[in-house]
Amino acid sequence: MCPLLNTNLHFASRDTLEPCCSANIGPSLVSNLSKKESIKEFINRKKKIINLLKKGRIPKNCQNCVHLTDYKPTDNFKIDKITLNHYTQCNCACIYCTQGNRSLEKIKEDENKPVLYDVLKFINELYDNDLIDKEKLYIDFQGGNISCLRNHEEIINTFLKRGVGTIYIPTNNIIYMPVIEKLLKLKKGEMCTALDSGTKETYFKIKQVDKFDKSVENIRRYIESAGNDSIIIKYILVEGFNDNIDEFGKFINLMIELNVKIIVLDIDYRDIIDKAYTIPKHYYEIVKYAKEVCKKNSIILGIPPYTTKVLEKGYSVK
Repeated sequence: MCPLLNTNLHFASRDTLEPCCSANIGPSLVSNLSKKESIKEFINRKKKIINLLKKGRIPKNCQNCVHLTDYKPTDNFKIDKITLNHYTQCNCACIYCTQGNRSLEKIKEDENKPVLYDVLKFINELYDNDLIDKEKLYIDFQGGNISCLRNHEEIINTFLKRGVGTIYIPTNNIIYMPVIEKLLKLKKGEMCTALDSGTKETYFKIKQVDKFDKSVENIRRYIESAGNDSIIIKYILVEGFNDNIDEFGKFINLMIELNVKIIVLDIDYRDIIDKAYTIPKHYYEIVKYAKEVCKKNSIILGIPPYTTKVLEKGYSVK
């Protein structure tokens, strides 16, 4: 069984509705969303896939996925997590971007590109049909940068009005956004910024934009206005760029100065998705150092579950 299939929905930039957004792209629940007025058909599609799993028949794209578990009967099928990945517009050019926006030229091309489909009408349909667990619902904005999504405030306010647990907003933090400050103050939001560096030079190499100081300034502003209990700063290990203890040490010192209390250590997903990747030995040394220094400074260190499993295996799931 896949627990994500039961209660998760992923609005994908592939013009599909899917069970999840893990490295294993699961079966589509609805295709050609941009041409659909309703997503009711996804319920029957989901039931069919669940029945196949019960019989031990695993869909091709789900095989070897780390999320598969032994089947446990459940009546819980209300959606408690929605990933919004239906837009790719961004004002940054991170070299590890899984959306493919790895150059400033690509960003300029995409600047005025319309969003593929209107996710809001489908979200309202889910609420109207009582398919949402309103108290537990976790929203994850995972497309381009949220500041480039033109109706992001309307989407966020819809969730707040109709019932939501937490809204998670990853952002490059180049632009200070009052709506994020609002969510943090309401204790309904989590803000995550992948700074990936402790210096301007390394930041520029990875992000390809000279916005290190602006991002750091905005982290400081959010903490001063809304506290630090829901602000997460991420450090993604990119081989050959920031995968050394010296750079990570400078990053930690900056986090201490800013009074950041939650950091997440992750790895470049291109290496997991695009190639049979063997985790370098020194990554484990950085992880060990991170655990030690965070414990010493009372900083919560998070390593995503999927990344933890990949590190335990030492290689790609492919």
